[in-house]
Amino acid sequence: MEDLLDWVDDPDAGWSVGTFGALAEFLRDPDEPADVTRGPGRATAVTARGAVDVHLNGNVVPVAWERRSGDAWNQAVALCVPIGAGGRSVITELGPDTDATRAGDREDVLVDLGVGAPHLAACVRTGDAALLASLRAAAGRPLAEAGSVAAALVEAGPHRVFRTAAARLEVYTPIPPPTGASPEGPHTHLLPHLLAHGRTHAATDPIPPGRAPGATIHLPHPTRAVDGRRIPPRAERHRRAQEVLERYGDPAALAAKAAVTEALATSAEPPPWTLTRDHRATVELALRQMEELEPTHPHLEAWRARVPRERSESEGRPLTHDPAQG
Repeated sequence: MEDLLDWVDDPDAGWSVGTFGALAEFLRDPDEPADVTRGPGRATAVTARGAVDVHLNGNVVPVAWERRSGDAWNQAVALCVPIGAGGRSVITELGPDTDATRAGDREDVLVDLGVGAPHLAACVRTGDAALLASLRAAAGRPLAEAGSVAAALVEAGPHRVFRTAAARLEVYTPIPPPTGASPEGPHTHLLPHLLAHGRTHAATDPIPPGRAPGATIHLPHPTRAVDGRRIPPRAERHRRAQEVLERYGDPAALAAKAAVTEALATSAEPPPWTLTRDHRATVELALRQMEELEPTHPHLEAWRARVPRERSESEGRPLTHDPAQG
Protein backbone atom coordinates (compact mmCIF):
# COMPACT_ATOMS: atom_id res chain seq x y z
CA MET A 1 0.00 0.00 0.00
CA GLU A 2 2.99 2.33 0.46
CA ASP A 3 3.16 2.56 -3.34
CA LEU A 4 -0.01 4.68 -3.29
CA LEU A 5 1.88 7.45 -1.51
CA ASP A 6 3.98 7.90 -4.66
CA TRP A 7 1.00 9.71 -6.22
CA VAL A 8 1.37 12.55 -3.70
CA ASP A 9 4.59 13.49 -5.50
CA ASP A 10 2.98 13.27 -8.97
CA PRO A 11 1.60 16.62 -10.22
CA ASP A 12 -0.49 14.80 -12.82
CA ALA A 13 -2.55 13.08 -10.11
CA GLY A 14 -5.37 14.81 -8.25
CA TRP A 15 -6.65 14.26 -4.72
CA SER A 16 -10.00 14.79 -3.06
CA VAL A 17 -11.25 14.48 0.52
CA GLY A 18 -14.88 14.80 1.50
CA THR A 19 -18.34 13.33 1.49
CA PHE A 20 -21.39 13.42 -0.76
CA GLY A 21 -22.11 17.15 -0.96
CA ALA A 22 -18.88 18.49 0.56
CA LEU A 23 -15.60 18.00 -1.24
CA ALA A 24 -12.10 19.49 -1.10
CA GLU A 25 -9.85 18.98 -4.13
CA PHE A 26 -6.07 19.31 -4.48
CA LEU A 27 -4.55 19.82 -7.92
CA ARG A 28 -1.29 21.39 -9.01
CA ASP A 29 0.32 22.40 -12.27
CA PRO A 30 3.24 20.32 -13.59
CA ASP A 31 5.67 23.21 -13.06
CA GLU A 32 4.11 24.51 -9.83
CA PRO A 33 6.58 24.57 -6.92
CA ALA A 34 5.68 22.05 -4.22
CA ASP A 35 7.26 21.05 -0.93
CA VAL A 36 6.93 17.27 -0.85
CA THR A 37 7.94 15.20 2.18
CA ARG A 38 7.77 11.46 2.68
CA GLY A 39 8.03 9.17 5.69
CA PRO A 40 6.82 5.70 6.68
CA GLY A 41 3.12 5.51 5.88
CA ARG A 42 2.91 9.24 5.19
CA ALA A 43 3.40 11.76 2.37
CA THR A 44 2.66 15.47 2.15
CA ALA A 45 2.63 17.99 -0.69
CA VAL A 46 2.28 21.73 -0.02
CA THR A 47 1.94 24.50 -2.61
CA ALA A 48 1.03 28.17 -2.36
CA ARG A 49 -2.59 27.22 -3.16
CA GLY A 50 -3.17 24.19 -0.93
CA ALA A 51 -1.85 21.00 0.59
CA VAL A 52 -2.57 17.30 0.91
CA ASP A 53 -1.25 15.18 3.78
CA VAL A 54 -1.91 11.45 3.46
CA HIS A 55 -1.30 9.04 6.33
CA LEU A 56 -1.91 5.33 5.84
CA ASN A 57 -2.51 2.82 8.62
CA GLY A 58 -3.80 -0.70 9.04
CA ASN A 59 -7.43 0.46 8.92
CA VAL A 60 -7.15 1.85 5.38
CA VAL A 61 -8.42 -0.35 2.53
CA PRO A 62 -7.60 0.80 -1.04
CA VAL A 63 -10.34 0.29 -3.64
CA ALA A 64 -9.61 1.15 -7.29
CA TRP A 65 -12.03 1.55 -10.18
CA GLU A 66 -12.48 3.01 -13.64
CA ARG A 67 -15.79 4.05 -15.19
CA ARG A 68 -17.36 6.20 -17.86
CA SER A 69 -17.41 9.91 -17.02
CA GLY A 70 -18.32 12.81 -19.24
CA ASP A 71 -17.04 12.16 -22.73
CA ALA A 72 -14.18 9.95 -21.49
CA TRP A 73 -13.67 7.98 -18.28
CA ASN A 74 -12.16 8.43 -14.87
CA GLN A 75 -9.88 6.19 -12.86
CA ALA A 76 -9.44 6.47 -9.13
CA VAL A 77 -8.38 4.80 -5.90
CA ALA A 78 -10.35 5.43 -2.72
CA LEU A 79 -8.50 5.03 0.58
CA CYS A 80 -11.43 3.62 2.52
CA VAL A 81 -11.70 4.05 6.29
CA PRO A 82 -14.18 2.58 8.79
CA ILE A 83 -17.33 4.65 9.21
CA GLY A 84 -17.21 6.38 12.57
CA ALA A 85 -19.90 6.90 15.17
CA GLY A 86 -20.95 10.20 13.61
CA GLY A 87 -19.39 13.54 12.80
CA ARG A 88 -20.37 16.93 14.16
CA SER A 89 -23.61 18.33 12.78
CA VAL A 90 -23.31 21.85 14.22
CA ILE A 91 -20.71 24.61 13.98
CA THR A 92 -18.01 23.88 16.56
CA GLU A 93 -14.82 25.78 17.41
CA LEU A 94 -11.86 23.40 17.77
CA GLY A 95 -9.10 25.79 18.82
CA PRO A 96 -5.70 26.45 17.18
CA ASP A 97 -4.91 24.19 14.23
CA THR A 98 -1.75 22.70 15.68
CA ASP A 99 -1.65 20.05 12.91
CA ALA A 100 -1.60 22.55 10.02
CA THR A 101 0.81 21.56 7.29
CA ARG A 102 2.47 25.00 7.37
CA ALA A 103 3.95 26.24 10.64
CA GLY A 104 2.64 29.76 10.04
CA ASP A 105 -0.97 28.56 10.11
CA ARG A 106 -0.85 26.70 13.42
CA GLU A 107 -2.02 29.58 15.61
CA ASP A 108 -5.12 30.25 13.49
CA VAL A 109 -8.41 28.86 14.78
CA LEU A 110 -10.04 25.77 13.31
CA VAL A 111 -13.85 25.69 13.16
CA ASP A 112 -15.81 22.58 12.16
CA LEU A 113 -18.76 23.56 9.93
CA GLY A 114 -20.72 20.51 11.06
CA VAL A 115 -21.60 18.78 7.78
CA GLY A 116 -22.61 15.66 9.73
CA ALA A 117 -20.55 13.10 7.80
CA PRO A 118 -19.44 10.20 10.05
CA HIS A 119 -15.89 10.09 8.65
CA LEU A 120 -15.18 13.76 7.91
CA ALA A 121 -14.52 17.05 9.66
CA ALA A 122 -15.09 19.84 7.11
CA CYS A 123 -13.50 22.90 8.70
CA VAL A 124 -12.40 26.45 8.04
CA ARG A 125 -9.29 28.00 9.57
CA THR A 126 -8.90 31.68 10.21
CA GLY A 127 -7.31 34.39 12.29
CA ASP A 128 -9.80 37.00 11.03
CA ALA A 129 -11.47 38.52 14.11
CA ALA A 130 -14.69 39.48 12.31
CA LEU A 131 -15.17 36.04 10.80
CA LEU A 132 -14.39 34.35 14.10
CA ALA A 133 -17.01 36.51 15.80
CA SER A 134 -19.61 35.42 13.22
CA LEU A 135 -18.68 31.77 13.61
CA ARG A 136 -18.72 31.95 17.40
CA ALA A 137 -22.14 33.60 17.34
CA ALA A 138 -23.41 30.65 15.27
CA ALA A 139 -21.72 27.94 17.37
CA GLY A 140 -24.01 25.04 18.23
CA ARG A 141 -26.24 25.56 15.19
CA PRO A 142 -26.27 23.74 11.85
CA LEU A 143 -24.63 25.71 9.05
CA ALA A 144 -27.94 25.84 7.16
CA GLU A 145 -29.49 27.69 10.08
CA ALA A 146 -26.57 30.01 10.72
CA GLY A 147 -27.95 33.01 8.87
CA SER A 148 -25.24 35.21 7.38
CA VAL A 149 -22.32 32.86 8.13
CA ALA A 150 -22.21 31.54 4.56
CA ALA A 151 -21.88 35.07 3.16
CA ALA A 152 -19.22 35.88 5.74
CA LEU A 153 -17.23 32.82 4.68
CA VAL A 154 -17.33 33.86 1.02
CA GLU A 155 -16.27 37.41 1.85
CA ALA A 156 -13.41 36.40 4.17
CA GLY A 157 -12.21 33.40 2.13
CA PRO A 158 -10.64 31.44 5.00
CA HIS A 159 -8.58 28.33 4.49
CA ARG A 160 -10.68 25.19 4.20
CA VAL A 161 -9.39 22.11 6.01
CA PHE A 162 -11.03 18.73 5.36
CA ARG A 163 -9.86 15.92 7.65
CA THR A 164 -10.45 12.16 7.77
CA ALA A 165 -8.65 9.20 9.32
CA ALA A 166 -6.59 8.88 6.13
CA ALA A 167 -5.83 12.43 5.03
CA ARG A 168 -5.94 16.15 5.55
CA LEU A 169 -6.56 18.44 2.57
CA GLU A 170 -6.10 22.21 2.87
CA VAL A 171 -7.30 24.81 0.37
CA TYR A 172 -5.97 28.37 0.42
CA THR A 173 -7.70 29.79 -2.69
CA PRO A 174 -10.65 32.22 -2.40
CA ILE A 175 -14.21 30.96 -2.07
CA PRO A 176 -16.21 31.93 -5.18
CA PRO A 177 -19.69 33.46 -4.77
CA PRO A 178 -22.69 31.19 -5.46
CA THR A 179 -22.84 32.41 -9.06
CA GLY A 180 -19.07 32.15 -9.60
CA ALA A 181 -16.89 29.35 -10.94
CA SER A 182 -14.45 27.35 -8.83
CA PRO A 183 -10.87 28.64 -9.15
CA GLU A 184 -8.24 26.60 -10.93
CA GLY A 185 -6.21 24.40 -8.66
CA PRO A 186 -7.27 23.49 -5.11
CA HIS A 187 -10.89 24.33 -4.29
CA THR A 188 -13.93 23.14 -2.35
CA HIS A 189 -17.58 22.35 -3.02
CA LEU A 190 -20.28 22.64 -0.36
CA LEU A 191 -23.75 21.62 -1.58
CA PRO A 192 -26.34 21.48 1.22
CA HIS A 193 -29.01 19.81 -0.96
CA LEU A 194 -26.67 16.85 -1.46
CA LEU A 195 -25.51 16.77 2.15
CA ALA A 196 -29.15 16.30 3.08
CA HIS A 197 -29.05 12.81 1.55
CA GLY A 198 -26.72 11.71 4.37
CA ARG A 199 -24.52 9.64 2.07
CA THR A 200 -20.75 9.34 2.41
CA HIS A 201 -20.12 8.89 -1.32
CA ALA A 202 -21.79 8.68 -4.73
CA ALA A 203 -23.78 5.51 -5.33
CA THR A 204 -21.55 4.67 -8.32
CA ASP A 205 -18.40 4.47 -6.18
CA PRO A 206 -17.71 0.82 -5.20
CA ILE A 207 -16.98 1.56 -1.54
CA PRO A 208 -17.21 -1.55 0.71
CA PRO A 209 -20.05 -1.70 3.27
CA GLY A 210 -19.14 -0.13 6.59
CA ARG A 211 -16.49 2.10 5.02
CA ALA A 212 -16.23 5.58 3.58
CA PRO A 213 -13.64 7.22 1.31
CA GLY A 214 -11.02 8.81 3.56
CA ALA A 215 -9.30 10.24 0.47
CA THR A 216 -9.44 9.59 -3.26
CA ILE A 217 -6.54 9.52 -5.70
CA HIS A 218 -7.53 10.58 -9.21
CA LEU A 219 -4.96 8.78 -11.33
CA PRO A 220 -3.30 10.59 -14.25
CA HIS A 221 -5.50 10.16 -17.31
CA PRO A 222 -3.93 9.13 -20.63
CA THR A 223 -5.87 11.69 -22.72
CA ARG A 224 -6.94 14.38 -20.25
CA ALA A 225 -5.18 16.77 -17.90
CA VAL A 226 -6.42 16.68 -14.32
CA ASP A 227 -8.47 19.84 -15.02
CA GLY A 228 -10.30 18.08 -17.87
CA ARG A 229 -8.44 19.55 -20.86
CA ARG A 230 -7.62 17.18 -23.71
CA ILE A 231 -3.96 16.27 -24.11
CA PRO A 232 -2.11 14.09 -26.64
CA PRO A 233 -2.51 10.38 -25.74
CA ARG A 234 0.02 9.07 -23.24
CA ALA A 235 0.02 5.28 -23.28
CA GLU A 236 2.31 5.09 -20.24
CA ARG A 237 -0.36 6.70 -18.08
CA HIS A 238 -2.88 4.09 -19.19
CA ARG A 239 -0.48 1.27 -18.41
CA ARG A 240 0.21 2.61 -14.92
CA ALA A 241 -3.48 3.04 -14.17
CA GLN A 242 -4.23 -0.50 -15.31
CA GLU A 243 -1.51 -1.80 -13.00
CA VAL A 244 -3.13 0.00 -10.05
CA LEU A 245 -6.52 -1.41 -11.02
CA GLU A 246 -5.09 -4.91 -11.22
CA ARG A 247 -3.74 -4.55 -7.69
CA TYR A 248 -6.63 -2.80 -5.96
CA GLY A 249 -9.66 -3.25 -8.23
CA ASP A 250 -12.71 -5.48 -7.88
CA PRO A 251 -11.89 -8.97 -9.25
CA ALA A 252 -15.29 -9.31 -10.93
CA ALA A 253 -14.94 -5.96 -12.69
CA LEU A 254 -11.40 -6.85 -13.76
CA ALA A 255 -12.57 -10.19 -15.19
CA ALA A 256 -15.39 -8.52 -17.14
CA LYS A 257 -13.01 -5.91 -18.57
CA ALA A 258 -10.49 -8.62 -19.55
CA ALA A 259 -13.20 -10.61 -21.36
CA VAL A 260 -14.40 -7.56 -23.30
CA THR A 261 -10.83 -6.54 -24.15
CA GLU A 262 -10.14 -10.05 -25.48
CA ALA A 263 -13.33 -9.96 -27.57
CA LEU A 264 -12.39 -6.56 -29.02
CA ALA A 265 -8.97 -7.89 -29.99
CA THR A 266 -10.19 -11.10 -31.60
CA SER A 267 -13.72 -10.46 -32.93
CA ALA A 268 -14.42 -8.25 -35.93
CA GLU A 269 -18.04 -7.96 -34.77
CA PRO A 270 -19.24 -7.81 -31.16
CA PRO A 271 -20.28 -11.28 -29.94
CA PRO A 272 -23.91 -11.44 -28.73
CA TRP A 273 -22.93 -11.65 -25.07
CA THR A 274 -21.18 -8.26 -25.28
CA LEU A 275 -24.48 -6.62 -26.27
CA THR A 276 -26.33 -7.72 -23.14
CA ARG A 277 -27.31 -5.30 -20.40
CA ASP A 278 -24.84 -6.88 -17.98
CA HIS A 279 -21.87 -5.93 -20.18
CA ARG A 280 -23.05 -2.59 -21.59
CA ALA A 281 -21.06 -0.35 -19.24
CA THR A 282 -17.86 -2.39 -19.62
CA VAL A 283 -18.13 -2.44 -23.42
CA GLU A 284 -18.70 1.32 -23.55
CA LEU A 285 -15.68 1.90 -21.30
CA ALA A 286 -13.46 -0.34 -23.44
CA LEU A 287 -14.61 1.33 -26.67
CA ARG A 288 -13.92 4.80 -25.30
CA GLN A 289 -10.42 3.76 -24.34
CA MET A 290 -9.83 2.24 -27.76
CA GLU A 291 -11.18 5.32 -29.55
CA GLU A 292 -8.69 7.54 -27.74
CA LEU A 293 -5.69 5.21 -27.48
CA GLU A 294 -6.05 2.95 -30.57
CA PRO A 295 -8.28 4.92 -32.98
CA THR A 296 -7.11 2.92 -36.03
CA HIS A 297 -7.95 -0.48 -34.55
CA PRO A 298 -9.53 -2.58 -37.35
CA HIS A 299 -12.49 -3.73 -35.20
CA LEU A 300 -13.44 -0.35 -33.76
CA GLU A 301 -15.79 0.86 -36.51
CA ALA A 302 -17.83 -2.35 -36.65
CA TRP A 303 -18.20 -2.48 -32.87
CA ARG A 304 -19.28 1.16 -32.70
CA ALA A 305 -21.89 0.51 -35.38
CA ARG A 306 -23.54 -1.95 -32.99
CA VAL A 307 -22.85 0.01 -29.79
CA PRO A 308 -23.66 3.72 -30.40
CA ARG A 309 -21.66 6.09 -28.24
CA GLU A 310 -23.48 7.38 -25.21
CA ARG A 311 -24.31 11.07 -25.17
CA SER A 312 -22.27 13.18 -22.75
CA GLU A 313 -23.27 16.46 -21.14
CA SER A 314 -20.17 17.04 -19.00
CA GLU A 315 -17.25 17.31 -21.40
CA GLY A 316 -14.19 19.04 -20.02
CA ARG A 317 -14.98 18.68 -16.32
CA PRO A 318 -12.04 18.18 -13.98
CA LEU A 319 -11.31 14.51 -13.48
CA THR A 320 -11.47 15.01 -9.71
CA HIS A 321 -15.05 16.21 -9.98
CA ASP A 322 -17.85 13.73 -9.43
CA PRO A 323 -20.73 14.56 -11.84
CA ALA A 324 -23.16 13.43 -9.13
CA GLN A 325 -22.00 16.33 -6.96
CA GLY A 326 -22.88 19.19 -9.24
